[in-house]
Amino acid sequence: MPSVVTIIVPLAADKAEPCSDYLRANAEPRPDFADGRLQCQPLFPFDEVTSLHFCSFVILPAEAGFGPRLVFEATIDGSRTDFLRALLGVAGEGLHDIFRHCEGYPAAGIAEPELVREFLETHDIGCHAFFTGAPGRSVAQIQDENRLHGGIVRYLRRQWQDRVGAPGRLPAIFDFIRRDFVANHRDNRWAMSPARLPWEMTARALVALAALIAAVALAYLFGRILSHLFPALEPWALYAALTATTEAAGDPGSKVIAAFAAVLPDNVFFEGGRPALPMLVGVTLLWGALRGGGLVLGGLSHHPRDQSFALRFLLHLAVIFSFVMTIFLAGSVLRLVIAGLEQERPATGVVAFAVAALALVVTVLILAALDHALVSLRLMVELKALSPGRERLRRAARDLVIYAMVLTAAIGLLIIARQSPLTLGHDVADRLRGWLGNGYEFMAYVMLGVVGAYALGLLLFAMIRALELRDRTAYADASGLIARAADNVPKYAREEGGINTYQNHFASLTYVKGGVARRVLLRVALFAVNLLARCWFNRGELGGIPTILSARWVMMDGGRRLLFLDNYSGACDSYLNEFIDLPGFKGLNAIWTNTFVHADGRRTSFPATQFLLWGGAQSEQPFKAYVRQSQIETLVWYSAYPTLATVNVNANTDLRQALSGTLAPCEVDAVFQRL
Repeated sequence: MPSVVTIIVPLAADKAEPCSDYLRANAEPRPDFADGRLQCQPLFPFDEVTSLHFCSFVILPAEAGFGPRLVFEATIDGSRTDFLRALLGVAGEGLHDIFRHCEGYPAAGIAEPELVREFLETHDIGCHAFFTGAPGRSVAQIQDENRLHGGIVRYLRRQWQDRVGAPGRLPAIFDFIRRDFVANHRDNRWAMSPARLPWEMTARALVALAALIAAVALAYLFGRILSHLFPALEPWALYAALTATTEAAGDPGSKVIAAFAAVLPDNVFFEGGRPALPMLVGVTLLWGALRGGGLVLGGLSHHPRDQSFALRFLLHLAVIFSFVMTIFLAGSVLRLVIAGLEQERPATGVVAFAVAALALVVTVLILAALDHALVSLRLMVELKALSPGRERLRRAARDLVIYAMVLTAAIGLLIIARQSPLTLGHDVADRLRGWLGNGYEFMAYVMLGVVGAYALGLLLFAMIRALELRDRTAYADASGLIARAADNVPKYAREEGGINTYQNHFASLTYVKGGVARRVLLRVALFAVNLLARCWFNRGELGGIPTILSARWVMMDGGRRLLFLDNYSGACDSYLNEFIDLPGFKGLNAIWTNTFVHADGRRTSFPATQFLLWGGAQSEQPFKAYVRQSQIETLVWYSAYPTLATVNVNANTDLRQALSGTLAPCEVDAVFQRL
């Protein structure tokens, strides 16, 4: 994974403007995209530091009792010490001219480069959260893979123009490229070896599985604690209550289908002389109601701008309880199957064999038909996306088909178990029931823990909501910043032009709201973003946002201010729209709702959130005005690959991985689409 350097040093108050002018004139690279690189200036030859991905200089202005700060940030390969030594070796004079105006800078200056390095390392505060769009890729690898991609495209163009030995089918063309352009060329032969990716990417599924196991274990322990504190929540008491509820819900429905049950062999839907049909029907009806409600809630909050705390909370509960119904159905069917196999019966006749065989055949045929319907429903969205309404209907039909398959298999098993010549001894049946009971207890504790966690979460969100309502009287509304748009233009005048034609840099400084609760919420949010960025969002996007090349969040000045530094591709306005229209807005809200900015002598809060995660950035114009108000001018910015977006970097790596592996025809087609 790339390393980060964030050096923040107090700057003499009267030197802020001269340093800004010096950096603009002597450190800012010039655009020269002929070879995909920037033209660096003599005093700051960043391109000679081979481990440097991105770097920038920013000067934080004196404000609200804080003096000016000089900020130098870099995204690098390898160790910080090696990077600083390399940087001082090629840009020592320029760095000396800047940092000599900072407090504590060594008197010997560049004459003692190790003292300067130690000074810089002392003021490196790293970051509290970091994301990279291309984890595990070094500067050299990114540049080499981009040259390989360009070379293949030019090679194919020449082959097609000359019509020399170009095969017609994509798999044959791909083999031709691998053999003729890669394997037979010494300079390209390295691409036959797969790229080494970090374990967080290669073991992503295992990380998710480990997280799921840990969550289940924690939910189980919490459920045990709740059951101990509240005896009414003991698993078998819940089982009795759930059974009574499902039987009451299913009793009318079971009478409707009693005619169907009458034609089946005796005792198919009985356990211990007690009718089980009402319970099965009740589970089905309750599951259908919960799943239908979940689909409706999901449709109402499908687009991020339509989401709210109430809709998402109810949706999660509907999903949880529909899962409970599914587990309850499976356990109940297994109990009935065990009871059927345990039941003593007279010598099995031809009729019983025929009934069991017929039940098996009919069950298999029905399952095959349902599986065909399920495959058809899945293929409906392969070629083109459906409208939101039709997509909701498709999902509802898919879930109904899946549940029908479960129910069909359950009824078939019951009939076969009752008529099968196979029987279970009482000891074996009791042992199986014991295992089933233990499994039920475990799942009951887990689900109790999950529901209890949601109850605690509801209490926590209520407390957060109280904080949000209090802030409305303590801070000005962000909509008041819209009128300051013209005043903030100089901060982003460099965007989308010159060296920022393809990539841009963004620097933002905000103040953390007062109180322990706000600081705790901010640190928890940063911890969660950092963990997810490392272990889950490591495939080129952060919360669905695909344009971030690298980003870091830094709490500075004892946690009283938050500095955000970001390298991204594309235009700033479309980049901000991604935070509004994609799921990543929740993480953004969770962080910046704890901040405010100073404007016109007032403290102005981030746009009002609702229950921490919703609202906020969804208020488009106030959000953009707040972002621009918090923005700090980027004085110097450098990128080792300034023409590439995150999607380009990852597509180039995918191409290299494809060259070193064996691909199916559909995978070859995907490779050419990315080309």
